Amino acid sequence: MMKKRSSGGSQEINASSMADIAFLLLIFFLVTTTIASDKGLTIILPPKKENQPQIEKNERNVYVVLVNSRNQLLVEGEPMNLADLRAGVKKFILNNGADKNSSDNPLEAAVSFKTDRATKHATYVRVYDEITAAYNEIRAEKLGVSTKEFMSFDKEKAKKEPALVQKAETFAQKTDFVGDDVVGNYLNYDENSKDKRKQRMIDAYKAARTSSKVLFVEKYYDVQKQFPKRISKAEPTKVE
Repeated sequence: MMKKRSSGGSQEINASSMADIAFLLLIFFLVTTTIASDKGLTIILPPKKENQPQIEKNERNVYVVLVNSRNQLLVEGEPMNLADLRAGVKKFILNNGADKNSSDNPLEAAVSFKTDRATKHATYVRVYDEITAAYNEIRAEKLGVSTKEFMSFDKEKAKKEPALVQKAETFAQKTDFVGDDVVGNYLNYDENSKDKRKQRMIDAYKAARTSSKVLFVEKYYDVQKQFPKRISKAEPTKVE
């Protein structure tokens, strides 16, 4: 008669290699895992420089915006709510000498934006967005479109319009322009620029401009030259 095999003994699993396997898996995930990083705003702050040359600018042409360590807004020496900042910037830029204590014209107007070292980043972003929005609204109003339409305008697509390319080539031929971006050179030309060839360039620009009807993309670039975005972001310091 056969004896039954005893089942009372414990069976152990050999786990001597489990530590090695776990270690290899850890190395694998460390190598293959991509760690997301918060890049923040793509704004390059001006580096601190010693002995910077002082640029003389009439004080009335500078709109001073300060944010203290308590995230409170001080504009032109007076407390202001963030909701009123955009309107204040627009009024300043469009003053055109009406108020002798405000800007002479949009070309001279500039906004000085300074924060405290303890100012919250979220506050910095909101204030900067309001200042930028003021410029965008002015430009959109001058073009007769909504701010949304202005912001969504595809200028790269518009640069390929045959009528615009023809104007740009005419301008390039009359000015002996050498370069790849013929259209960009034409659109960015500023009649107020200081150039020894100024009169020749102006005549060439006007000839190209009037060769056919003025395009929306030309007006789009015009308002950016007429209302340049001048925002000075000073290095954070102590703001009372």
